[in-house]
Amino acid sequence: MHMENLTWDEFERIRKEISTVILPIGSVEAHGRHLPLGTDVFAPVEIAERVEAKLKEMGIELLVAPPIWYGHSFVLNLFPGTVNVRADTLRRYIRDVAGEFAEEGFRRIILLNGHGGNYHPLIEAAEEVAERYNVEIWLINWWIDFREDILSICSSQGHAGEDETSVILAIKPELVKMEKAKGRKRGSKVRVIRKNIALELFPDGVNDDPKGATREKGEAILSVVSEKIARLIVEAEKHGRGA
Repeated sequence: MHMENLTWDEFERIRKEISTVILPIGSVEAHGRHLPLGTDVFAPVEIAERVEAKLKEMGIELLVAPPIWYGHSFVLNLFPGTVNVRADTLRRYIRDVAGEFAEEGFRRIILLNGHGGNYHPLIEAAEEVAERYNVEIWLINWWIDFREDILSICSSQGHAGEDETSVILAIKPELVKMEKAKGRKRGSKVRVIRKNIALELFPDGVNDDPKGATREKGEAILSVVSEKIARLIVEAEKHGRGA
């Protein structure tokens, strides 16, 4: 059930019947020359919709909130099209949005994150809301929390790499330009923070080799991730967690 499609009186009714809201969060940023700027939002939105569909089959309703598009993307901000939000701005914004859902009576708020740069601001925001409202908040980073499953499907993971490219091939194949897909894994022994560090770690906006990506791999990733999240929610509902 998509929140933005409801009237206020419909929302008034369902907020008393539904315990969980899922909020997709991503970023608008460069993903190589082959993937769209909205990659980090397209993925969590698709996963949220699949989770909702799986739960509906089991008789459990889930509210899917409109996504938060802009995220913290300091590292890739030198690439055209990247829109960077300061970490503290994102923290406060997520805190306020999640806090509103807590005020509305939802007992479990799932922050479904699609972008690595959002990680720390989301943790801080979640802690503030959980402390103030005594609600349960889940922070799910789909590519991290289900890494083992993803690496059983793909040979590698990385920004605009095989896993992400496969997922977008499954969601929006018309936006992927595989003829421009290239890159390799790069890293650093320590975390280096420098304005132009992306030129070393993300040349062309990529940190992995995306050439092995396929639509079939993307479909498999989306299926296993959404299935596992749905199971976690079912288990929580069964034991009354968040109530």
